[in-house]
Amino acid sequence: MPFKSKAQMRAFFAMEDRGELPKGTAKKWAKETKNISSLPEHVKKACLINFIKIAKELFDPNKTKPIPTRIIQQEMIATAKQEKMKGMTPVEYRNDLTARRTGVVRRNRQSAKAAA
Repeated sequence: MPFKSKAQMRAFFAMEDRGELPKGTAKKWAKETKNISSLPEHVKKACLINFIKIAKELFDPNKTKPIPTRIIQQEMIATAKQEKMKGMTPVEYRNDLTARRTGVVRRNRQSAKAAA
């Protein structure tokens, strides 16, 4: 992300020296800033705080990236399907689901009871 002001740039380099930001963060941001000489001296303090939070989240090498919930849900669905299939092939499982949905299983059970 590019810097928004000269004060922000100075603050980032100072925080990097103190160890509050990972090494190389300020240099990366300086490379992305197009024209450093045309930056304003100051921006609102709220902007600076938000940029610091973003920098810490983006460039922290020790922090593991969160797994998106979509991927977790897909894994949960896949494991649930495997547990329900219990050794059936995918075609057999699909036929079983269709039979349950249409009520064929109930009719077969009823006719089996009637025959016995």
